[in-house]
Amino acid sequence: MSGITALLLSDGRPGHSNLSLGLLAALEGIRPVTTNRIEVTRGRWRGAPVAVWSNLRLAPAQLLSVVYGLDAKQLPKTDLVVSAGAETLGANVACARVLGAANVFYGSLRLFRPKSFDLVLTSYPANASRSRHAFAPKPSPSAAALWKRGPRTAGKPAVRLALLVGGNSGESTFTNADWEDLFGLVSMLAYTQGIQWLITNSRRTPDAVSDRLASLPCQRYVDVRGATVETLADILADSDAVLVTDESSSMVSDAVATGLAVLGLAPAHHRLTANELSYRAHLRDNGWYAHASLASLDAGSALAILSNLTPVRVDPGIALAELVKARLPRLFPP
Repeated sequence: MSGITALLLSDGRPGHSNLSLGLLAALEGIRPVTTNRIEVTRGRWRGAPVAVWSNLRLAPAQLLSVVYGLDAKQLPKTDLVVSAGAETLGANVACARVLGAANVFYGSLRLFRPKSFDLVLTSYPANASRSRHAFAPKPSPSAAALWKRGPRTAGKPAVRLALLVGGNSGESTFTNADWEDLFGLVSMLAYTQGIQWLITNSRRTPDAVSDRLASLPCQRYVDVRGATVETLADILADSDAVLVTDESSSMVSDAVATGLAVLGLAPAHHRLTANELSYRAHLRDNGWYAHASLASLDAGSALAILSNLTPVRVDPGIALAELVKARLPRLFPP
């Protein structure tokens, strides 16, 4: 079968890039995909004037040049443009117009018009009814890699736990007390329940916290600050369930999509937006995810919560690929 040539526009933020990579990994389940990747930035341009320019459909090649410093003549032949993150919106539309390609964006359109996109994917149920929008839990390249290895074993007891650690965000702040509660929970589960830990940090994790994680009783610690060949998929592949700091929707989604029970660990100051709460409710109502305050958890309650969850048992990428196929049939000729 002939394949799809995709252009992935990245703003340099791993969480956004992973959404695009997860989408393309899902599509590879039904049609081969060749991906070209370009890093884009608006520089000093704010989003509003770029949206006005794009919405007026004026000179997309010039928009690419002036705003993003891209030469439209140098763009590779492309069937599908994909991106996530506000920084990429103008480039996504302009590239699709210049190349005559289909385009998909994951996230919120801000001031851009839905008709400028062939498909807009959203994790917020309330937005799914908008023109050209569709609901899709956040796709994960790590999950796609794991599902290729085969389905998860149902009902496996939680002996090896992954811990995914983030840090402060716009909606969550971790105090020293929150971190101490996390360190204490890890040690308690190791020493009283025999839990084997596989731990990884993130770019947002404070250095002092990352250093402290290395001293915890764990079987494996992947520190993203240094050179490592191990990936998140490697950590999750060897885990029975996942604990994750709850500020990161991307990390929560990565873990859920792999077919593992996921417990989010919330700091004392944790105020998610209404849209994000609706997404978490979708995950919770399906029995895939739960969250609890770090201050309230002990070893027994953490394991009890995990044991009551019913993780995903079918690769979520299958449903996502079928959704895209239904919305963009020209990419999937008979």
